Amino acid sequence: MSEYIDGVRVLRHSGTQSHTDITLTFAVGSRDETLRTVGVAHALEHLVMHSVRGLPIEMNAEVDLMTTTFVASGSSARVGEFLDRLCRALAEPPVERLALEAGVLAAEDGRVAHPVVAQLLNVRYGAKGPGLAWLEGPGYDGLKPEHVTAFAQAWFVPSNAVLQVTGPLPDDLQLKLPSGSAPTRIHPAGRSFDGPTVVGEGIPAAGVLLTLPPDNAVRQSTLTIDVLRHRVEEECRHVRGHSYDVGADLVAGPGGTSDWVVYAEARDGSEAEVSRAFVEALTDLTENGPTEAELAYQIARWQERLDADEPELRRTFGNTMGRMFGEPELEPVDRERLAGLRPSEVAAVLKAALPTAIGYAYEDAGEVWEQAGFRRGSICPVTPDVPAGKTFKPPFAARAFVKEARSMLWVRTDTALVLRDDDGVHEIRWDEIAGVMRTHDGTTIVLGLNGCAIPVDPDMFRGAATLLTELSERVPQDLWFDETKLGPADD
Repeated sequence: MSEYIDGVRVLRHSGTQSHTDITLTFAVGSRDETLRTVGVAHALEHLVMHSVRGLPIEMNAEVDLMTTTFVASGSSARVGEFLDRLCRALAEPPVERLALEAGVLAAEDGRVAHPVVAQLLNVRYGAKGPGLAWLEGPGYDGLKPEHVTAFAQAWFVPSNAVLQVTGPLPDDLQLKLPSGSAPTRIHPAGRSFDGPTVVGEGIPAAGVLLTLPPDNAVRQSTLTIDVLRHRVEEECRHVRGHSYDVGADLVAGPGGTSDWVVYAEARDGSEAEVSRAFVEALTDLTENGPTEAELAYQIARWQERLDADEPELRRTFGNTMGRMFGEPELEPVDRERLAGLRPSEVAAVLKAALPTAIGYAYEDAGEVWEQAGFRRGSICPVTPDVPAGKTFKPPFAARAFVKEARSMLWVRTDTALVLRDDDGVHEIRWDEIAGVMRTHDGTTIVLGLNGCAIPVDPDMFRGAATLLTELSERVPQDLWFDETKLGPADD
């Protein structure tokens, strides 16, 4: 029978230890923010952890793309006090500390995902959902108390939480979280490409985003990513000595699909070699699948995990969280089928995903990907044609002395704001503006949900004042914000 405390699902792990370990997980992360509130989940985590800092037990907290997690370990009584204080702080966040905590958060310079993961998710989703991990928004100093309180009340409700307990359950435990119904999560539509695409930026690394189907009884999608990550790590780190950090991350999508990102960092000067090794690993596994030894290693890892853990409890936790994310239920692992998995079955997963893959290469290293059939893509959507509308050009002086200005053209249509630059034509619909940022130098930057950014600066083109007036009339004031004054670690 399922166990609940104050509406929170409780899962008890077996064990005879005298102390208590707990993990309180909420199905909410950075992807549930907006451009205007980027960082609000991390700010809330800091504020509520401040309320329990005086307890003499081990504790920690983390925010990632999909979840917010609090952990504690100590005597049953102390852990009970931790949970009581924590939940009460989530119900009424101590927002009076927000301005002070903003400096601490900026000094921490924490991130919810590796930069390659964040970049590729931004290419796929723009300035919404998982794509927000790449963006700074207004910074922590731009958050307001009402942003924090509203976020806590919407997402940190009992029906969006799971408590795992190992050891004695604290006596008379109460979990007084904000009252409210289960939150509704809408999966944003992702940008798609006609064939595998590669984008480039200034992160010294290589990576790829693959959209994979729901896991089955042999966890085929997850195992396929394990195979790819292991092959890349072997080649880039252990064989060629170019990488240290090789990893993978994912975000859940509609219907149980997942966007997986595998990445490998590159030491200075080896960026092209890392891209080459990455592409070779990906294409070979897609055509031929893993070697028998590679596949046997990954199957053995899964079998070890099943033997070491409590598989049913682990599956119950996964399914409980999955329901909150709108995912289908995971069936138990079929050990017999897992043991009989063939390399061709792994190759089939990659072959089906490759047509919509988004690769990442450091600057000029994209040529390696293009040779493997990836087409060069843009970080944000661009089109070749300028739509009809009222046009604005840079002043003559700018066009005479600034090469980039010669190709620039702004267009205002009834439905959108448009900029043509060297990359192509960027278009942001008036009803798809994610935010408007006022920068330190006086430029106003319009940011679209599609990931495009269009500067509006009176010094850059004639007629900017007219567009600024129209923006102020069209865009709600709660979407406007100032550029943060807090740099990373204040450096």
